Amino acid sequence: MEFYSSMDVILNILCFSAGVLSIYFTAYLKVKGKNKGLIEDINKLEDEKQKIIAKYRAETEQIKKQHSLDIEKRKFQYEDKRAQFSKYFALLDMFHGKSSAVFLEKFQPIMTEFLLGYLEEDESIKNKSIVKYNEDIQALVFELNEEHLRVKSEQNSIRLIASTRVDELLDMLEIAVKNATDSSTEMLRVMATQEFWADQTIITPYQDKLAICAEAVQVSNDALKEQMKTELNEI
Repeated sequence: MEFYSSMDVILNILCFSAGVLSIYFTAYLKVKGKNKGLIEDINKLEDEKQKIIAKYRAETEQIKKQHSLDIEKRKFQYEDKRAQFSKYFALLDMFHGKSSAVFLEKFQPIMTEFLLGYLEEDESIKNKSIVKYNEDIQALVFELNEEHLRVKSEQNSIRLIASTRVDELLDMLEIAVKNATDSSTEMLRVMATQEFWADQTIITPYQDKLAICAEAVQVSNDALKEQMKTELNEI
């Protein structure tokens, strides 16, 4: 009787142990399954992270490349504009310098020759002096116009890259230079008339008009230069 009781206890212990082991293994397998799923999820997340990193690096490299291209493009635009603006103002300064030289160096001999003939008593010599004076003045004007055409040609190159404001200022400067040239020619022709030699004060309105035209040229020139500097700084 005691033997059977002992056997029952052992069986109960074995059954309990088997149950515990069964529960343990069941729980272990469940945990192992969850861990495996978790590892798979982690691996997926890592893959996604690497894809995002790779995409970010590719986009960053593309942005850097585009940025470098933009810098080179802006540098080229700056150098190109600066070169063309500098060339234009060099030609413009040369034109103004030659305009002054023409009147200082060439006008005086023309005037001297005119006076020598005009003061003669012989009317035919006097008339020839007037004709010669007008021809020489016309030659001076033609020479200035040739120089002005070079400046205008350079203007056309600048207009291809210039802003609307620079385009407007170029028009203003061109008109101002033309007005100044026309005023100079008009004054020189008046100086060859008998009315001028009878009353030299009649030249005063022409001198005043020329001074106004010269000031307009300077104002337009300065405004254009400042606008070009502004546009270079904006590149």
